[in-house]
Amino acid sequence: MEPTRIKAPPFIELIQTNPPFSPRNYHFILDDTEVCRSNTPYLVLVVPVAPGNRKARDAIRKTWGNETLVQGELIQTVFLLGLPSHGNITALQERVSEENLQYHDLIQSDFIDSYINLTIKTMVIMDWLATRCSKVSYAMKIDSDMFLNVENLVRMLRAPGIPKKEYLTGMLMWNRPVVRTRSSKWYVPEEMYPDPLYPTYTLGMGYLLSIDLARRFVEVSKLITPFNIEDAYIGMCMKKLGLHPTP
Repeated sequence: MEPTRIKAPPFIELIQTNPPFSPRNYHFILDDTEVCRSNTPYLVLVVPVAPGNRKARDAIRKTWGNETLVQGELIQTVFLLGLPSHGNITALQERVSEENLQYHDLIQSDFIDSYINLTIKTMVIMDWLATRCSKVSYAMKIDSDMFLNVENLVRMLRAPGIPKKEYLTGMLMWNRPVVRTRSSKWYVPEEMYPDPLYPTYTLGMGYLLSIDLARRFVEVSKLITPFNIEDAYIGMCMKKLGLHPTP
């Protein structure tokens, strides 16, 4: 009797068929926002969100995402989406396009938007920041189910001694073990990441970086086998660069 073949997650299949990994393998299909084109914000907030999650986007637009001038600094928010993967894909894509015509704050790339592809999504964010927003001071990747105190964040950034370069900060995770249980959504096979522990990384719900790191993450990602734990992957990029995140 032949052994049962366990189907690899889509991300693993993608890596096996498309080496080497680079966010520049993907292309933007929606990208008409004026953010970083007609102005130079002090801080850009990038929210990765599923194409169908209009409710979250509207909630952010009505609350912290609506704050554009804080302590004299220009703050702007955009949403990063991939392609819908289920449901009535054509109708959903039409709604996304109509929403962008109204708000012009959606950035959409041509990867499949799924949990397993969060590392792709995060690195596409870094590519967009590196190529569109290289003159801003800071950027933040923040999940769509978070509430951000923008006032406190800007106050922190303007405090004496905050680095202008090589700066990544957030809630730090130390000595986190790699999950090898196949049934777990956090499963990472040894061929993708052989070490038993992840490097120190910032928890993915929200982390802030100086803009120079976006370009450096894109460049160094060509040297790192991607795996599907996006925040730990950014930690691996920092380690490869010889840098350390700040608490």
